Order: sequence, then structure tokens, then C-alpha cells
Amino acid sequence: MNPSDHQEALTYQVFTLMDLLQSYGVQEIVISPGSRSTPLALAAELHPDIHTHIHPDERSAAFFALGLAKLEHTPVGLICTSGTAAANYLPAIAEADLSHIPLVALTADRPHELRDVGAPQAINQQNMYRNYVRYYTELPIADVHESHPNLLETKVMQCVQYLKGAEMGPVHINVPIREPLMPDMTRTDYFFRSEKGMQQYSIVPDGDIHLEGHGIVLIGETVESLDCITPILDRENLTVIADPRQHIRRDMTGVITHQDLIFNSMDADQFDRLEQEVDFIVRTGEPLTSKATNKFLARTEVPQYVISEHQALKTFPVAPKEAYVGTISAIMKSIRFTSAGRGPKEWLTALDGRISRRIEKYISDYDDEGRFMYEIMRHTPAQRALFLSNSMPIRDGERYDLENTQRIYANRGANGIDGVVSTALGMAVKTPLTLVIGDIALYHDMNGLIMSKLEDIDINIIVFNNNGGGIFSFLPQNDNQEHFERLFGTPLDLDFKHAAALYNFNYMHTDKVEDITDGLMNRKGRNIIEIKTDRVANAASHQDLRRQIEDVVKSVEI
Repeated sequence: MNPSDHQEALTYQVFTLMDLLQSYGVQEIVISPGSRSTPLALAAELHPDIHTHIHPDERSAAFFALGLAKLEHTPVGLICTSGTAAANYLPAIAEADLSHIPLVALTADRPHELRDVGAPQAINQQNMYRNYVRYYTELPIADVHESHPNLLETKVMQCVQYLKGAEMGPVHINVPIREPLMPDMTRTDYFFRSEKGMQQYSIVPDGDIHLEGHGIVLIGETVESLDCITPILDRENLTVIADPRQHIRRDMTGVITHQDLIFNSMDADQFDRLEQEVDFIVRTGEPLTSKATNKFLARTEVPQYVISEHQALKTFPVAPKEAYVGTISAIMKSIRFTSAGRGPKEWLTALDGRISRRIEKYISDYDDEGRFMYEIMRHTPAQRALFLSNSMPIRDGERYDLENTQRIYANRGANGIDGVVSTALGMAVKTPLTLVIGDIALYHDMNGLIMSKLEDIDINIIVFNNNGGGIFSFLPQNDNQEHFERLFGTPLDLDFKHAAALYNFNYMHTDKVEDITDGLMNRKGRNIIEIKTDRVANAASHQDLRRQIEDVVKSVEI
């Protein structure tokens, strides 16, 4: 093939690929600079209906794309060069897989003749995310073969079926490219295909599902809005428990939100009473954040039913008696709930309220991270989203969210701390947002802060700096003090005012809860608020409040 033919074929391939993806809903693409990916990057940049974001770090870029997609579960593309650049996508793709986030990874690659011969920047990229993507394909080297147009259309049609519906998740297209790498940038006539719809997956069980007696309905995070089923859930024979990431809780009265404290504090007699009064458990959406609730689900003999909007069933912490896949609202509407006997709704709901009142009464006795989280959630306006990092912020958020007005998000697919900053920044492109994070997690993804500067993204970042990994102080590892600090506490002695200066953030330090005000929580621009706390004192005060909650729970008459 002569050079002009090569350029023509390459231009057709990458421009057509980009236009097909756009026609199926890929409106945003995050590009990390590189040489081999030049034609892909130019195709995305030149497309008039694709908005591109430039991020120099592939690991952070992938989490940023995840954040862009997270709010409305819209597909977002990624473009990188060959070699280890592509490998850096893996952590975010794993999170996208477990969180059902539709990412499209477009990895440029060396052509076949440069593989396994020692050529630079060439690693085995074929199916490199095999355990974490719904679909993988490798495009042929661009040529002028007559089958090429139909092949591209077919590959994209195969790919996009995983960008919506029950099997939604990340996909991977590997694109080997020969030099010369420059496409013909005048050929924008390859663009402007008509918008195409993606098939929504919807299943309703054949016939009605009959559940008799009193049940507990656990509602985890869902892609689908569940507003339409609030009337179903407002039944005397249903006790509703909602994860902090399930936004339906903002519109419901009587929903249980202190489930972690309740199940953590119950004694054996109370568990027995609960089991006697509950006839079934319905679990919808993603597994709950609460470790104590999941322990209860694992030990109870009450029959459990799982309703999943995704084909990849998550049965944790225990396999259910039955499972249904499809549109959650439709399946819930097909369930015929009939009541009989005594149920736990009244006393569990009353207990949830008593816990809230106990926290409100005694919270002023503390100045730990929990108290700060209480004030942060109380003073953050409802229209501002809260992104809570793993692991302590999301757990404190669940414990101290007494008003249930916040939209809460977290990376709870793989539950890692990597990429939290980048994910939050991606979301902040779409909505006003406050990130609450620990010092280790912020350090782990500190390079992600560059996107706030490059794209002028407003975000408030509140960092609890307890000089180490706070969550480990609550785990059995803390009992071994001889090795604890070196292996788990990992003090780094960081001062984040330097990071704020590097990335052009406004900076504030405080150790006073009185500083957490409506004005501070609704600041505009880029702000880092550093709160320095003591890990040992923080663990002790958390445990003290937990003992008070145990007294409340154990006061319930059997």
C-alpha cells in the first residue's frame, strides 16, 4: 500500500470509529497524550459533537472518565497510547466493572509485526482487561479492503450493547496502528451519522411474585431512579432500609438509615425477635455499605430475594432463595405483598429515630472526625453532591447523615482509595460537589488535582489529615501495636497547603468544628479545607458514641 492509500484507510478507520461511537451516545472522551494514539486523538478532537478532556496521567484519566459517567451512567470514552499507558487504565476499569459504569477504552497499539520482538513501548495489550470488561475486540490494521466499512459498523454495534441496560459496564477496543500516524484532517465528511438508540434491557417476571407476611426491603445504589415505587414501599408490612448512596431515601419518610448501628448493637435475643417477625427479605440494587447489615444477612435464616438491574448478579453476602434481573421498578410492581402477623416496622422505625436523637444530643461532646462529618453534612446544601472516600468518610457519612437530604456518591465497586480525587473531579464537571477524603487517599491520587486546574473545575475538598490510615484503628490489626504504625498506620507527615499551592487551590486549615458553616460548605471555586485530627483519639471517641448507641438499641423491649 502506498502512503496515500495508508493515510486514506487510516483516516477512514479512526474517523468512522469515532463517529459511530458518537452516534451511539459517546459524547465525551478523555485523552492522554501519546504518539501511537495520534489518529484516535485527532479524530475525537475534530469531531464537532464530541467534547474532549486532556489528562496527562492515564491512571487518573480513567478515574476522571469514570466520574464523568457516574452521575447519569452515560458512556464516556478513553484514548491512550500503547504500552504501559494502557495498563494504567486497569484500576478504573475494575471499578467501572463492579459499579456498572459504561467506559469505552480505546487503546492504541503497535502493529502485529512489532509485537514480541523487543520494539519500544510494545506490551501484550490483547484482551488485557479480560476479567473486567463486558466486551473486547481488536480492530484490523487500517487498509482499503472492501469488508472494512461493514466490519467497523459490526464491531461498534457489538460494543454498544453493553453501554446501557442489564449488562452495562466497560468495554475495550484495541487499535493497532502502523506509521505514518497522521490522518487526513480535512476528511470531516466522515462524520455526522444519525443518532442511534441503544436497546434498553427490561424483563418483568412471568406472572406475579407472591410474598406473604412482613418483609425487610434493602435498597442499595441503583442506576434506575426508584421514585415511582415509593408508594409500594410505604406499606405497613414492609420495613425499608436504604444505603446512603440510594437517593430515594431523600423522598421517603420512615426509611431506616441507621442500619449499621442497629445491626452492630443488637444482642442475640433481639436478633431472634427480628427473625421471628420477618418472613422475607428483598434486596435491590448494589450490596449495602454497612458491614454489620451484611453480617446479619449472612447469618439469618429468613428467605432472601435479590432484584438486580444487571445480569452480573451480586449475591454478596449470601446467595438468595430467588433472583430476578431487569427493571427494578417493574419487578417491584409485579410483587404481590400480603400481610399477616406481627412485623418489626414500628419498633425498628422508632429505634432509628431514637438513634438520631441520641446522636443529636451528645454530638456536641465530641470534636472528632465524626463530629466534623455531622457538621459537614448538616451545612452542605441539598443541591450540592457529596462524594465520600473510602473507607472512613463513607462509613461516617452513613452514621452521621441524620437529615437524609444529601446526594451521596462513592466508589464502592472495588472499595479502593485509588482514583477517588479523579472520580470526584469528573463528577464535579456535571454538578456542584464536595469531596470528603482522608490524607492517604488524597495523597494516593494527588496528581488527579491537575484536572481542576486544566479545566477550571469548581470543587470543595475536605481532607481529614490524621497522619495515616484511620480505618485500621478500628480493625484487629490495631491490637498489635509493635508493628501497627509501620505496617498499617503509615504516618506520612504531609501538609496539604503545599498541594493546594501547586494546583492553584484556595487553602484553609481548621481544627474547630465551629468553622464548618453554611458559607464554608458552599464556597465557590477550588478549595482545600484541611482538618487535622488524632487517629487514636478519633477511634476512642467513635467507640464511646457507639457504646451509647448500643445502650439505646439494647433498651428496646423484647
